[in-house]
Amino acid sequence: MVDDTNPVNPRRTAVLLVATCALLIRLAFIMTSADELRADPDAYRAIAENLRQNAIYGSTSSPTAFRPPLYPVLLAVLAVSGKVTPALVAGVHLLFGVITVLLTFVLGHHWRLGRWSYAAAGLVAVDPLLLNQSALVMTETLATLLATAGLLALASWDRQPSMLRTLMAGLIFGLACLCRPTFVPWLGLCIVATIVSRCSSWKLSALLAPTLNAVAFGLSAALVISPWVVRNMLVFGVPKLTTTHGGYTVLLGNNPGFYRYLRDAPRGTTWDSTELADVWEARRYVKSPDELLWKTPHEVSKQPIHRTEFEDDDFAYSLAERYIRDDPGMFAYSCIIRVNRLWQLAPYRTTGSESTARMLMRILIGCWYGALFLLAIVAMSSLRSQMFGRPFIWGLLLCVAFTCVHTLYWSNMRMRAPLMPYVCLLAASGMARISTYLRDRKP
Repeated sequence: MVDDTNPVNPRRTAVLLVATCALLIRLAFIMTSADELRADPDAYRAIAENLRQNAIYGSTSSPTAFRPPLYPVLLAVLAVSGKVTPALVAGVHLLFGVITVLLTFVLGHHWRLGRWSYAAAGLVAVDPLLLNQSALVMTETLATLLATAGLLALASWDRQPSMLRTLMAGLIFGLACLCRPTFVPWLGLCIVATIVSRCSSWKLSALLAPTLNAVAFGLSAALVISPWVVRNMLVFGVPKLTTTHGGYTVLLGNNPGFYRYLRDAPRGTTWDSTELADVWEARRYVKSPDELLWKTPHEVSKQPIHRTEFEDDDFAYSLAERYIRDDPGMFAYSCIIRVNRLWQLAPYRTTGSESTARMLMRILIGCWYGALFLLAIVAMSSLRSQMFGRPFIWGLLLCVAFTCVHTLYWSNMRMRAPLMPYVCLLAASGMARISTYLRDRKP
C-alpha cells in the first residue's frame, strides 16, 4: 500500500474523467479496427445466432459443449434482430472495456494507491493486448472484466467481510468460470485462501467463521455454474463442468509435430499445424491412440468409428498423454515454452515477410511490456512478504492459476489478457515506489 491517508472510494468527478478517457481511447481503436469484428475465429457469433434463431447452443443443427457458454449466450440475448452485427459486438466490448478501466481505478483506491490509481487505469486503457482483443469476437474482453470484478469483490470482502460480499464474490467467480474454464483453478485457490487469510490460529473455533465464508463463496459460484452442468447432463448425459475443447488444446501443444518444431525450426518461424490437423482427421478410423501413427496417419482402416464430442475430447487427452510419455524431455521443454509464450513481451512474426510498420509495432509492444513488467517487479520487490497477504494475494493467485493451466494447455499472449489489470496495478504501485524514492532523495 502506498498512501493510507487517501479515502478508499474515489470522487464522482474522478470516476467520470476516467470513464470518459477510457471510452474515447477504446472507441478510437475499435473504429480503426472495425473490419476485425466481421470475423468469427472461434464460432462464437455462429453459436449466438443459432441459439437466438433456433434455440440450439451450437454452430450447426447439433448442440455442442465445445465453447464456454457465457459470451455467446450474452451475444444471443442482445441480438434482438437475430444477427450478431459488428456494431453490436463493438458496443458490448466498448462497454466492457470502459467498466474494466473503472474497476481498475476503484481497485487502485482499495490498494491505497491514491493518485496513482489514475496511472493504473490509464495503463489498462491503453494496454496493447486488451485493445487488440476488444476488436475481436472472442472472450478476452469479457474475461478481463470478470477477473477485475472478482479482484474488486475480494478486496471489498477484505475491507469489510460479510455474507453478502461473500455471495457477490461467488457470483462473479461463477460467471468467470462460465466465460473461461481457466478461472476454475483460481476459484479453488481463492476458496482455500479465504480460510487461510482469515484464520488467526488452527483451533476449531478460529477456523469456523473463515470456513463458513469459504463454503458460501464456493456454493454461490457452484450455483451460477450449475445450469451449464445440468444442461450438459440433460443433453449429452455427461455432467461436464468445463468444455469439450480441453483435450484438443492439450494435444495442440503436445504432439510430435510441435516437438519437432521446437527442436529443429529456425528462431522466429511459426509452427504450421496442418500435419496435426491431418492426424486428428485420421482419428476417426482408429480405435485406440496407440494405433494412430504420426508419420503415416492415413495408413489405417477405412471403417469410420463414430465418437461423441465427449469421447473425442477424451481421445485427444489420451493421444496427448501418449505423445508426452513417448518424449518426456520435449514435454518438459514445451512446458517452459508455453509459460514463456504466455508472458512474452512482443507478438511473434506471423508471416515470412512482414512490413516495416508491423515490425516496428511489435518492437514498441515489446518495449511497452518490458517497462510494464519491470515496474511490476519493482512493486513486488518492495512489497515482499505483503504479496502473500491481502489484497495482493488474490491477483497473485490469478496469475499462478493461469500460468499453471497454460503450462500444459496451448498458450499464447492473448490468453494472459485477464491478468493485465492486476499487472497494471502492480506497475502503478511500482511507479509510486520509484516516485517516493526519488522524492526522499532530494535535499
